[in-house]
Amino acid sequence: MERFIRDHRDEFDDQEPSMKVWEQIETGMNKKNPPAKVVRISYVKWSVAAAVLLGLILSVVYFIQPEKTEVSPAIAGNQETNAKDTVVDNIDPQIGKMVAQFSSMIEEKQKEIQSIEKDNPALYSQFSGDIKKLDSTYQVLRNTLPANPNKEQLLQAMISNLQMQIDLLNQQLNIIKKVKNPTRATT
Repeated sequence: MERFIRDHRDEFDDQEPSMKVWEQIETGMNKKNPPAKVVRISYVKWSVAAAVLLGLILSVVYFIQPEKTEVSPAIAGNQETNAKDTVVDNIDPQIGKMVAQFSSMIEEKQKEIQSIEKDNPALYSQFSGDIKKLDSTYQVLRNTLPANPNKEQLLQAMISNLQMQIDLLNQQLNIIKKVKNPTRATT
């Protein structure tokens, strides 16, 4: 077969493509195709996603267990959370400072919320239950921190939890303001 092709090569090469074919090839080569989209998910995004997922799982586990106390340790002034956290401080001093700052903010807001306990105990009870759920999740994260190999992810989850507690307390304080001044809430 090879010998046949070699011997009759001239017979195969006698036809050339038309100019139109060459023009189409040339325009096809000059077209610039847009670069393909490459989707990259950074390590940080995966870490945050894993921390949030861990927090959600721990929250679900907590909700399944029966509640043991009526008043949230966070509302009652949980000194373990609000004091300088040596466990976190030993792992990452910068995050330890953030935890201390967030904890003091939480403590201040909790003191403001305690002011409605006498006037509106039902609302206070509901607020303290909400904070208790977030605080218990924080405590679970904090207690698993020393033995966990993914300390950075866990610390991120703890910071996110504290931020959620602050956001929740701010919302609760807004509700308290609306309850105390109903005429201002409608304007």
